[in-house]
Amino acid sequence: MWQNWHQPGAMMGYDGGGWFWGMAFHGFSAILFIAVLAVVLSPLFRWLGAGHQTHATTQSGGSALDILKARYARGEIDRDDYLQRKADLS
Repeated sequence: MWQNWHQPGAMMGYDGGGWFWGMAFHGFSAILFIAVLAVVLSPLFRWLGAGHQTHATTQSGGSALDILKARYARGEIDRDDYLQRKADLS
């Protein structure tokens, strides 16, 4: 390298085709890293999201009778309507 310091690009390590292939390799390796990261993290996020949704569904949902009790407790339906619907569900 010291002998070729006067050639264009020699100070920056340009040796012909090696610079191009080195840059191409680094670009490809960055894309590959991002792809592997996406493949690994995607199932993890789905698993975490599914667990959270299942917990939220059992907490707020439940059986039809639980939903009916909650609606009656909130005052959305009156006592007669509650008793009629409860009898229909039984």
